[in-house]
Amino acid sequence: MRDSTSRPTTFAYRSLLLLLTVVFAVGLVALLLFTAEIAEDGPVGFLASYKDHLSVGFVLLLGLPAVQTGARWVFAVAQRHMSLEVAGALRVIARLVGYGLAFSLLVSILTDNAAAALTMGSFAGLIAGFASQTVMGNTVAGLFLAIGRPIGLGDNVTIGGNSGTIADITLMHIVLEADDRRILIPSSQVVSAVLVEHKPSD
Repeated sequence: MRDSTSRPTTFAYRSLLLLLTVVFAVGLVALLLFTAEIAEDGPVGFLASYKDHLSVGFVLLLGLPAVQTGARWVFAVAQRHMSLEVAGALRVIARLVGYGLAFSLLVSILTDNAAAALTMGSFAGLIAGFASQTVMGNTVAGLFLAIGRPIGLGDNVTIGGNSGTIADITLMHIVLEADDRRILIPSSQVVSAVLVEHKPSD
């Protein structure tokens, strides 16, 4: 079975995802403006009493696909510049933000209270911030390790009490091989931990 993270990331694929996201978003805004302008004495006055229902339907019909497609676009772009694990984490964060905005919009429609929607949007942003804190911390630490290069592949080290040979260095993790084990240490812990490099024995 093909891993879902191995989707093609060609320019055409990314452009299509971006185009679909914009189409969904613009379509949603246009339909919401349409429902807001419905008057009881207008040509579609029979829909006036169903404004809220129509708005909720439009958000579910176009808003949720826009969030999904936008998250896929974020993943496709990030995958070209970062590791799969970082790109996957950014996709999750994009979904959290998107669903938070969609939920805030639904709250605003159902309650006619912009303050409630703003509160829910702030809460969703807070959740996304906490979710991204660890990812961004590890990413920044990984960049520091890549630029400073205090350790390299094949070095025999002890990091925070874990000893082994460095098998891989990514933005998110340092991979140690020790006997029959593989130890993944988050990059942020590597930067802050005591690092002992063992000299090769003669």
